[in-house]
Amino acid sequence: MTPLTFELKINPGFPLDISPLIPDLLSTQSKIQIKSIPITHNKEKIPAAELFTITGNDHKNICIHSNNGKLYNVGQKMSFGTIEVKGDVGDFLGQEMQGGYIKVHGNARAWAGCSMTGGRIDIAGDTGDHAGAGIPGDAHGMSKGMIYISGNAGDRVGDRMRRGIIIIGGKAGNYCGSRMYAGTIIVLDKTGKYAGVAMKRGTIILAKKPAHIYATFESCGIQEMEFLRLLFTQLSAMGKEFSIFGKFRPEAHRYSGDHSRNGKGEILIL
Repeated sequence: MTPLTFELKINPGFPLDISPLIPDLLSTQSKIQIKSIPITHNKEKIPAAELFTITGNDHKNICIHSNNGKLYNVGQKMSFGTIEVKGDVGDFLGQEMQGGYIKVHGNARAWAGCSMTGGRIDIAGDTGDHAGAGIPGDAHGMSKGMIYISGNAGDRVGDRMRRGIIIIGGKAGNYCGSRMYAGTIIVLDKTGKYAGVAMKRGTIILAKKPAHIYATFESCGIQEMEFLRLLFTQLSAMGKEFSIFGKFRPEAHRYSGDHSRNGKGEILIL
C-alpha cells in the first residue's frame, strides 16, 4: 500500500482549511467520497479533487505536497495515523491533536501544536509564534505530546502549557514558556527576553545563557540533577536527531520562579 497522497494543483490566493484530511475521517471513506470532500477556500467550499491530485490507497498514512504556506489546520484533532507534509504549512498545525504523528518538511506558521493533547509533531524548518500554546479562550495550552522544531520558533512558545515537551533546535523568541502550568521546554540556541515570565510550574532548559533573566527569578546556584541525566538518556535514544543530548552533563544553573506568581517553576541553564 502507498500513502494517500494529496498534491496541490493550484496556487491558492486564500488559505485552504484542510482539517478534513486526517486519518480519522479518511479511513472510512472511499476514493470517490474523498475526492468530493469539501475544502474551505475563502468563503467557498471546493471539492478536494479540484484542488489536489489524489493518489495512493493507505488512508491511515497521508502525504500532502504543498508549494506554499496556505494550508491551514493540517492534522486538526487527529488521533491516529501519520501526516507527512512536503513543503510549508500555515497556521494551526496539529491544533487539538490527540494522537498520531505529523512531519513537516518545511516551515509552519503560528499556533503549531496549540492545545494539543497527544501525539508528536516534527517541523524541519521554523515555526511562528505561540507553538504549543493555548488558543484564545482556552484555559491552557498543550497538555500532552511532543513538538520538535529543528529550526527557530517565534514568541510565546508554550504559553500556558500544561504538560508535554517542546524541543527547539534553533532560537526561541520572547516570552518563551510564559504562564506555564507544567511541562518541559528545551531550547538549544539563544532565547529572547522574559523567558518563563508568570510561570507557575514547569521546566525551561536552555543550552545557552540568555542575555537577561527576569528579576522575579531567584538563582539557586549550580546543581547536578539526576532527572536531567535520565531525560537526556531517554531523548538521545529516540533517534539520531536527538544525539546531541548524549553530550550534555546533568549540571545546570537553576533559577526558581516566577516568584511574582508564587511560582514553583524553574529555568535551567546547562
